[in-house]
Amino acid sequence: MAQNHLLGGPAAVMTSRLGHWMALWIVLLVGLAIPPLARAEDDHRVGRGETWSGIAKRHGITPAALAAANRKSPDSALREGSTLRVPSPGELFVGPGDNLIGLAKRNDSTVEELAKANGLKPTTELRSGQLLILPGAHPNNVASEKRWGKPKRPGVVTFHRLYPSETTRITLLDSHGRVRRNAVDLLTKLMRPKNSKKRKDPHPRLLRLLGQVSDHFGGRPLHIISGFRIAGGNTKDTSRHVAGHAMDFRIPGVPLDVLRAYCSQLNRVGVGYYPRSHFVHLDVRTRDARWTDWSLPGEAALRQRPGEDEAEAVEGLAQPEAEGEAPTDDGSAELSDE
Repeated sequence: MAQNHLLGGPAAVMTSRLGHWMALWIVLLVGLAIPPLARAEDDHRVGRGETWSGIAKRHGITPAALAAANRKSPDSALREGSTLRVPSPGELFVGPGDNLIGLAKRNDSTVEELAKANGLKPTTELRSGQLLILPGAHPNNVASEKRWGKPKRPGVVTFHRLYPSETTRITLLDSHGRVRRNAVDLLTKLMRPKNSKKRKDPHPRLLRLLGQVSDHFGGRPLHIISGFRIAGGNTKDTSRHVAGHAMDFRIPGVPLDVLRAYCSQLNRVGVGYYPRSHFVHLDVRTRDARWTDWSLPGEAALRQRPGEDEAEAVEGLAQPEAEGEAPTDDGSAELSDE
């Protein structure tokens, strides 16, 4: 009984308080050590009585830009509790009837500059809901180096395969700027399917592009979500993954929308944005394609944003992964044995 009394006395209270504070410190330290997931973009939940103009003013954009980002008209009614996508700085969404001439004029640019920033021709017809990046929004210049830092060794990329965990640092290019054959072999191993021994060499141009992406973001490592896949299930025969022409990845410390915006400036590529699965898809092809997929990991493709009417989603449907022409060669001619 005396022992029980002592455990419930002042000493016990002091011990309890110390344990409480220690627990709080541990939680705080863990929270600081684990970087939060970057938000794919800003969202706004519509409150009672809110209007397009009021929400747009709050976020420093025009009502037309906000409406276009959500594939709606500024005159349409807002539903309380619905979620609106707010464009990130430098993003421009095409509205009904928009063309490159009008958009360039409204944004103090030229048709040629706007087309070049998005890998388009000046005569390209735009789709309602299509995402464009304004010239200079995410430039590959001194401002970018100031934000992300210079890569210590340009063309040398650290790839981290998530499942199963495996990390390899690869020198992608030789002294003449050609893709190294050994780099293809190393990345082939990292891009293998999770539960199969089958492998497929990635296209050399994909390696060059991945090196360019890593260099742009200061040489940060690329975390591989998916590389080569075997057709079946949610993976079609026409998937770029089946051909070894694609990689799904993310870069720790780089917001997903910023990564998507930079990749969208590359030429002759497909760029898929997967905000709910937290990765960007990049593939090589002869004609550009851009799309957003709202599926969760392991789900079939979902072009319709959750909570969005089917009619609204169809209006701004982007090109899916399988569309567009694949490269006409395997790129082996540019490989180096150095």
